[in-house]
Amino acid sequence: MTSKQEKRRRAALVEAMVAEDTKKAIEEMPLSLKDLGRLFDHLDFQLGIQGCDHTPRITSSFLVSLNLDTDEILPWLSEQGGSCDCEILANVEDGWESEIAKNT
Repeated sequence: MTSKQEKRRRAALVEAMVAEDTKKAIEEMPLSLKDLGRLFDHLDFQLGIQGCDHTPRITSSFLVSLNLDTDEILPWLSEQGGSCDCEILANVEDGWESEIAKNT
């Protein structure tokens, strides 16, 4: 049987590994957490007005307005589960909202 101390040690190791993986993922993002959070806020507002046409049209326009590289960011968003504006807001935000809250 595993002691409580050993369980705590293992849990701390897992937590440290997750934190390191998250840190690496943030460093490799093609935009900052701040800009990603701003994108989510923009999408939330615009989708409430326009709805989604199942393209990343609103996202692309927002990224261009910030002079960000759409050729790099849109594929990354797609890898995160967001191929269109509503998926970016639903899927990508769900995966990153806790990190955005911690870092902004």
